[in-house]
Amino acid sequence: MWIEFQKTGGPLDDRGALAHLRATSLDTLERRYGRWLRWLAIMDADACGLPPTERATLERLSAWLRDLSHTKPMTRLMFVDGVLRILSAASPGKDWSAQRNLKAALKRAAGRGDRDRKMGRILSSDVLLQAGIKLATKQAEAASTPLEAMKRLRDGTMIAMLAVMPMRRRAFAGLQIGTSLIVAAETISIALPEELTKSGQPWEADVPDMVAPLLRRYIGDARPALMERRQQRHDFLWVGKKGAPLGMEYLSARIAEQTQKMTGVRVPVHLFRDAAATTLARRSSESARLVRPVLAHSSFGTAERHYIHAQTIEAGRDYAALISKMKEKA
Repeated sequence: MWIEFQKTGGPLDDRGALAHLRATSLDTLERRYGRWLRWLAIMDADACGLPPTERATLERLSAWLRDLSHTKPMTRLMFVDGVLRILSAASPGKDWSAQRNLKAALKRAAGRGDRDRKMGRILSSDVLLQAGIKLATKQAEAASTPLEAMKRLRDGTMIAMLAVMPMRRRAFAGLQIGTSLIVAAETISIALPEELTKSGQPWEADVPDMVAPLLRRYIGDARPALMERRQQRHDFLWVGKKGAPLGMEYLSARIAEQTQKMTGVRVPVHLFRDAAATTLARRSSESARLVRPVLAHSSFGTAERHYIHAQTIEAGRDYAALISKMKEKA
Protein backbone atom coordinates (compact mmCIF):
# COMPACT_ATOMS: atom_id res chain seq x y z
CA MET A 1 0.00 0.00 0.00
CA TRP A 2 2.78 2.38 0.97
CA ILE A 3 4.68 1.70 -2.27
CA GLU A 4 1.55 2.29 -4.33
CA PHE A 5 0.99 5.64 -2.62
CA GLN A 6 4.38 6.89 -3.85
CA LYS A 7 4.19 5.77 -7.49
CA THR A 8 4.77 8.67 -9.86
CA GLY A 9 4.32 6.98 -13.25
CA GLY A 10 4.28 8.73 -16.63
CA PRO A 11 2.13 11.65 -17.85
CA LEU A 12 -0.77 9.32 -18.71
CA ASP A 13 -0.49 7.02 -15.69
CA ASP A 14 -2.38 7.27 -12.42
CA ARG A 15 -0.19 8.70 -9.69
CA GLY A 16 -0.09 7.45 -6.14
CA ALA A 17 -2.26 9.30 -3.63
CA LEU A 18 0.83 10.68 -1.85
CA ALA A 19 3.16 11.01 -4.86
CA HIS A 20 2.91 14.81 -4.66
CA LEU A 21 4.60 14.90 -1.27
CA ARG A 22 8.30 15.55 -0.84
CA ALA A 23 10.64 12.94 0.64
CA THR A 24 10.77 14.67 4.01
CA SER A 25 6.97 14.72 4.30
CA LEU A 26 6.75 11.06 3.31
CA ASP A 27 9.38 10.19 5.89
CA THR A 28 7.40 12.01 8.59
CA LEU A 29 4.19 10.19 7.66
CA GLU A 30 6.00 6.86 7.58
CA ARG A 31 7.36 7.37 11.10
CA ARG A 32 3.97 8.39 12.50
CA TYR A 33 2.19 5.46 10.88
CA GLY A 34 4.98 3.15 12.06
CA ARG A 35 4.33 4.29 15.63
CA TRP A 36 0.68 3.27 15.19
CA LEU A 37 1.61 -0.16 13.78
CA ARG A 38 4.08 -0.78 16.61
CA TRP A 39 1.40 0.00 19.20
CA LEU A 40 -1.07 -2.32 17.47
CA ALA A 41 1.48 -5.15 17.35
CA ILE A 42 2.03 -4.87 21.10
CA MET A 43 -1.43 -3.98 22.43
CA ASP A 44 -3.86 -5.46 19.88
CA ALA A 45 -2.06 -8.03 17.75
CA ASP A 46 -5.30 -9.46 16.36
CA ALA A 47 -6.02 -6.12 14.69
CA CYS A 48 -2.88 -6.54 12.57
CA GLY A 49 -4.69 -9.28 10.69
CA LEU A 50 -7.39 -6.87 9.54
CA PRO A 51 -7.16 -4.67 6.43
CA PRO A 52 -5.35 -1.40 7.32
CA THR A 53 -8.47 0.75 6.92
CA GLU A 54 -10.44 -1.42 9.38
CA ARG A 55 -7.89 -1.19 12.18
CA ALA A 56 -8.28 2.49 13.01
CA THR A 57 -11.62 2.36 14.81
CA LEU A 58 -12.52 5.16 17.18
CA GLU A 59 -12.09 2.78 20.10
CA ARG A 60 -8.58 1.71 19.07
CA LEU A 61 -7.45 5.27 18.33
CA SER A 62 -8.79 6.40 21.72
CA ALA A 63 -6.92 3.58 23.45
CA TRP A 64 -3.74 4.57 21.59
CA LEU A 65 -4.18 8.16 22.70
CA ARG A 66 -4.54 7.05 26.32
CA ASP A 67 -1.17 5.30 26.04
CA LEU A 68 0.23 8.51 24.52
CA SER A 69 -1.04 10.64 27.41
CA HIS A 70 2.54 11.30 28.53
CA THR A 71 3.18 13.25 25.31
CA LYS A 72 2.11 16.82 24.52
CA PRO A 73 -1.26 17.57 22.87
CA MET A 74 0.41 18.68 19.63
CA THR A 75 2.36 15.41 19.47
CA ARG A 76 -0.82 13.36 19.86
CA LEU A 77 -2.51 15.43 17.16
CA MET A 78 0.38 14.85 14.74
CA PHE A 79 0.34 11.08 15.32
CA VAL A 80 -3.40 10.74 14.70
CA ASP A 81 -3.24 13.12 11.73
CA GLY A 82 -0.51 10.99 10.13
CA VAL A 83 -2.53 7.80 10.49
CA LEU A 84 -5.71 9.39 9.11
CA ARG A 85 -3.91 10.97 6.16
CA ILE A 86 -2.59 7.59 5.09
CA LEU A 87 -5.78 5.62 5.69
CA SER A 88 -8.09 8.19 4.09
CA ALA A 89 -5.79 8.10 1.05
CA ALA A 90 -6.16 4.30 1.00
CA SER A 91 -9.95 4.48 1.22
CA PRO A 92 -11.21 7.99 0.38
CA GLY A 93 -14.81 6.79 0.08
CA LYS A 94 -14.96 5.38 3.62
CA ASP A 95 -16.80 7.32 6.32
CA TRP A 96 -14.01 8.76 8.47
CA SER A 97 -16.24 11.33 10.21
CA ALA A 98 -15.86 9.84 13.72
CA GLN A 99 -12.06 9.74 13.40
CA ARG A 100 -11.99 13.27 11.99
CA ASN A 101 -14.10 14.49 14.91
CA LEU A 102 -11.51 12.96 17.21
CA LYS A 103 -8.77 14.76 15.31
CA ALA A 104 -10.71 18.05 15.55
CA ALA A 105 -10.96 17.65 19.33
CA LEU A 106 -7.21 17.01 19.51
CA LYS A 107 -6.62 20.11 17.40
CA ARG A 108 -8.67 22.27 19.75
CA ALA A 109 -6.78 20.89 22.73
CA ALA A 110 -3.40 21.45 21.07
CA GLY A 111 -4.12 25.03 20.00
CA ARG A 112 -0.95 26.37 18.39
CA GLY A 113 1.41 24.15 20.31
CA ASP A 114 3.56 24.83 23.35
CA ARG A 115 3.96 28.60 23.32
CA ASP A 116 5.87 28.60 26.60
CA ARG A 117 8.96 27.18 24.88
CA LYS A 118 9.28 30.45 22.94
CA MET A 119 8.60 32.80 25.83
CA GLY A 120 11.48 35.23 26.20
CA ARG A 121 13.37 33.72 23.27
CA ILE A 122 12.01 35.82 20.40
CA LEU A 123 14.45 38.69 20.05
CA SER A 124 14.14 41.35 17.38
CA SER A 125 15.96 40.70 14.13
CA ASP A 126 17.98 43.87 14.69
CA VAL A 127 19.35 42.55 17.99
CA LEU A 128 20.34 39.28 16.31
CA LEU A 129 21.88 41.12 13.36
CA GLN A 130 24.01 43.32 15.60
CA ALA A 131 25.07 40.31 17.66
CA GLY A 132 26.18 38.50 14.51
CA ILE A 133 28.10 41.49 13.18
CA LYS A 134 29.86 42.02 16.51
CA LEU A 135 30.85 38.34 16.72
CA ALA A 136 32.18 38.36 13.14
CA THR A 137 34.17 41.58 13.58
CA LYS A 138 35.21 42.76 17.06
CA GLN A 139 35.01 39.34 18.68
CA ALA A 140 36.85 37.69 15.78
CA GLU A 141 39.60 40.33 15.89
CA ALA A 142 40.04 39.73 19.64
CA ALA A 143 40.35 35.93 19.24
CA SER A 144 43.45 34.32 20.78
CA THR A 145 44.20 32.09 17.77
CA PRO A 146 43.70 32.32 13.99
CA LEU A 147 41.45 29.24 14.12
CA GLU A 148 39.20 30.80 16.74
CA ALA A 149 39.04 34.02 14.70
CA MET A 150 37.89 32.09 11.63
CA LYS A 151 35.24 30.23 13.62
CA ARG A 152 33.90 33.47 15.09
CA LEU A 153 33.78 35.07 11.65
CA ARG A 154 31.84 32.04 10.37
CA ASP A 155 29.45 31.93 13.33
CA GLY A 156 28.84 35.67 13.32
CA THR A 157 28.16 35.62 9.59
CA MET A 158 25.67 32.78 10.03
CA ILE A 159 23.80 34.65 12.77
CA ALA A 160 23.76 37.96 10.85
CA MET A 161 22.64 36.22 7.68
CA LEU A 162 19.81 34.36 9.39
CA ALA A 163 18.68 37.59 11.03
CA VAL A 164 18.00 39.21 7.66
CA MET A 165 17.32 36.07 5.59
CA PRO A 166 15.57 33.59 7.92
CA MET A 167 15.75 30.17 6.30
CA ARG A 168 14.84 26.71 7.44
CA ARG A 169 17.69 24.77 8.96
CA ARG A 170 17.91 22.20 6.18
CA ALA A 171 18.08 24.88 3.49
CA PHE A 172 20.61 26.99 5.41
CA ALA A 173 22.92 24.06 6.16
CA GLY A 174 22.64 22.85 2.56
CA LEU A 175 23.71 26.09 0.84
CA GLN A 176 26.26 25.38 -1.87
CA ILE A 177 28.44 27.90 -3.67
CA GLY A 178 27.66 28.02 -7.38
CA THR A 179 24.21 26.43 -7.09
CA SER A 180 22.06 27.73 -4.23
CA LEU A 181 24.47 30.59 -3.43
CA ILE A 182 25.72 32.65 -6.37
CA VAL A 183 28.65 35.03 -5.78
CA ALA A 184 28.94 37.79 -8.40
CA ALA A 185 31.04 40.96 -8.53
CA GLU A 186 28.24 43.22 -7.26
CA THR A 187 25.83 40.86 -5.52
CA ILE A 188 25.54 37.59 -3.64
CA SER A 189 22.27 35.79 -4.31
CA ILE A 190 20.54 32.84 -2.73
CA ALA A 191 18.35 30.62 -4.89
CA LEU A 192 16.61 27.81 -3.05
CA PRO A 193 15.09 25.06 -5.20
CA GLU A 194 11.57 23.87 -4.48
CA GLU A 195 12.76 20.82 -2.54
CA LEU A 196 14.38 23.07 0.08
CA THR A 197 11.32 25.22 0.82
CA LYS A 198 8.28 24.20 2.86
CA SER A 199 5.88 25.67 0.31
CA GLY A 200 7.45 23.65 -2.52
CA GLN A 201 8.08 26.88 -4.45
CA PRO A 202 11.53 28.23 -5.45
CA TRP A 203 12.76 31.18 -3.37
CA GLU A 204 15.35 33.77 -4.43
CA ALA A 205 16.80 36.86 -2.76
CA ASP A 206 19.99 38.94 -2.68
CA VAL A 207 22.08 38.98 0.47
CA PRO A 208 21.55 42.47 2.01
CA ASP A 209 24.42 44.95 1.96
CA MET A 210 24.88 44.91 5.74
CA VAL A 211 25.76 41.20 5.64
CA ALA A 212 27.36 40.75 2.21
CA PRO A 213 30.84 42.07 3.26
CA LEU A 214 30.97 39.55 6.14
CA LEU A 215 29.95 36.74 3.83
CA ARG A 216 32.58 37.73 1.25
CA ARG A 217 35.27 37.74 3.95
CA TYR A 218 34.20 34.30 5.13
CA ILE A 219 34.09 32.88 1.58
CA GLY A 220 37.34 34.52 0.51
CA ASP A 221 39.46 34.02 3.63
CA ALA A 222 38.10 31.82 6.43
CA ARG A 223 36.44 29.08 4.39
CA PRO A 224 39.48 28.29 2.17
CA ALA A 225 41.77 28.28 5.20
CA LEU A 226 39.49 25.90 7.11
CA MET A 227 39.21 23.57 4.11
CA GLU A 228 42.97 23.45 3.64
CA ARG A 229 43.42 22.08 7.15
CA ARG A 230 42.30 18.64 5.88
CA GLN A 231 42.55 19.19 2.12
CA GLN A 232 38.76 19.24 1.70
CA ARG A 233 37.17 19.76 -1.74
CA HIS A 234 33.44 20.49 -1.91
CA ASP A 235 31.00 23.35 -2.55
CA PHE A 236 29.09 23.50 0.75
CA LEU A 237 29.14 27.01 2.21
CA TRP A 238 29.39 26.32 5.94
CA VAL A 239 32.39 24.26 7.03
CA GLY A 240 33.88 23.13 10.33
CA LYS A 241 37.37 23.48 11.72
CA LYS A 242 38.53 20.54 9.58
CA GLY A 243 36.89 21.84 6.43
CA ALA A 244 34.06 19.30 6.29
CA PRO A 245 30.49 20.53 5.74
CA LEU A 246 28.68 21.43 8.96
CA GLY A 247 25.88 18.99 9.74
CA MET A 248 22.44 20.36 10.56
CA GLU A 249 22.60 19.33 14.22
CA TYR A 250 26.03 20.83 14.84
CA LEU A 251 25.19 24.02 12.92
CA SER A 252 21.98 24.49 14.91
CA ALA A 253 23.70 23.84 18.24
CA ARG A 254 26.54 26.21 17.38
CA ILE A 255 24.19 29.06 16.49
CA ALA A 256 22.15 28.52 19.65
CA GLU A 257 25.35 28.49 21.74
CA GLN A 258 26.73 31.68 20.17
CA THR A 259 23.45 33.61 20.45
CA GLN A 260 23.41 32.64 24.13
CA LYS A 261 26.89 34.10 24.56
CA MET A 262 26.19 37.27 22.58
CA THR A 263 22.66 38.12 23.76
CA GLY A 264 22.04 36.08 26.90
CA VAL A 265 19.23 34.24 25.08
CA ARG A 266 19.61 30.87 23.39
CA VAL A 267 18.11 31.27 19.90
CA PRO A 268 18.09 28.15 17.68
CA VAL A 269 17.83 28.42 13.91
CA HIS A 270 14.06 27.97 13.67
CA LEU A 271 13.39 30.89 16.02
CA PHE A 272 15.06 33.33 13.61
CA ARG A 273 11.90 32.95 11.51
CA ASP A 274 9.73 33.87 14.48
CA ALA A 275 12.04 36.81 15.14
CA ALA A 276 11.56 38.08 11.58
CA ALA A 277 7.77 37.72 11.72
CA THR A 278 7.56 39.39 15.13
CA THR A 279 9.89 42.22 14.09
CA LEU A 280 7.78 42.94 11.01
CA ALA A 281 4.58 42.80 13.05
CA ARG A 282 5.90 45.20 15.68
CA ARG A 283 7.08 47.68 13.08
CA SER A 284 3.63 48.23 11.58
CA SER A 285 0.54 46.37 10.45
CA GLU A 286 1.55 46.92 6.82
CA SER A 287 5.02 45.48 7.45
CA ALA A 288 3.33 42.34 8.76
CA ARG A 289 2.15 41.70 5.19
CA LEU A 290 5.79 40.97 4.30
CA VAL A 291 5.84 37.90 6.51
CA ARG A 292 4.58 35.60 3.74
CA PRO A 293 7.21 36.42 1.07
CA VAL A 294 10.05 36.76 3.58
CA LEU A 295 9.36 33.36 5.12
CA ALA A 296 8.36 31.75 1.79
CA HIS A 297 4.94 30.63 3.00
CA SER A 298 2.44 29.38 0.46
CA SER A 299 -0.57 30.90 2.22
CA PHE A 300 -1.39 34.08 4.10
CA GLY A 301 -2.30 32.25 7.31
CA THR A 302 0.84 33.09 9.28
CA ALA A 303 1.05 36.59 7.77
CA GLU A 304 -2.55 37.24 8.76
CA ARG A 305 -1.92 36.18 12.35
CA HIS A 306 1.02 38.55 12.60
CA TYR A 307 -0.99 41.27 10.86
CA ILE A 308 -3.69 40.99 13.54
CA HIS A 309 -0.96 40.94 16.16
CA ALA A 310 0.47 44.14 14.70
CA GLN A 311 -2.95 45.82 14.82
CA THR A 312 -3.28 45.03 18.52
CA ILE A 313 0.21 46.43 19.12
CA GLU A 314 -0.65 49.66 17.29
CA ALA A 315 -3.91 49.94 19.22
CA GLY A 316 -1.96 49.57 22.45
CA ARG A 317 0.48 52.28 21.34
CA ASP A 318 -2.38 54.63 20.46
CA TYR A 319 -4.02 53.98 23.83
CA ALA A 320 -0.73 54.62 25.68
CA ALA A 321 -0.24 57.87 23.72
CA LEU A 322 -3.77 58.98 24.61
CA ILE A 323 -3.22 58.26 28.31
CA SER A 324 0.05 60.21 28.13
CA LYS A 325 -1.71 63.24 26.64
CA MET A 326 -4.44 63.08 29.27
CA LYS A 327 -1.81 63.13 32.01
CA GLU A 328 -0.14 66.16 30.45
CA LYS A 329 -3.44 68.08 30.42
CA ALA A 330 -4.20 67.12 34.00
